[in-house]
Amino acid sequence: MFHPFRLIRSYVHQGRIGVLVEFGLETDFAARTELFDRFGNDVLLHIAASAPRDIEGLLAQPFVKRPETSVSDLVSQVAAQLRERVGIVRFVRWDVDEPIERAPNPSPDPPWAPAVALRIVG
Repeated sequence: MFHPFRLIRSYVHQGRIGVLVEFGLETDFAARTELFDRFGNDVLLHIAASAPRDIEGLLAQPFVKRPETSVSDLVSQVAAQLRERVGIVRFVRWDVDEPIERAPNPSPDPPWAPAVALRIVG
């Protein structure tokens, strides 16, 4: 049975854009590797730069650092190198320049509509 280890990583770009991502893995060992650390940072930067609306959209996007590779392919490559399942469980992205009126279901406490989904690759 698959019992994922979960961890949350964060990134703030110039105090204007913030990203939180929850990753799922099989073990905490994989989460402590340099490979996963680079992968986590890359996913955070990608979300900050590309503003995907949901998990499916994120996984279908060309990876910003290597446009010939999709984010889904990147997840698969890292899972293969770690020899364990890796997934992006959910994420949320805040942008202070995004008008509140554009956000679905506006409320005084962001995030308004975080993307939530489970996708384990590997």
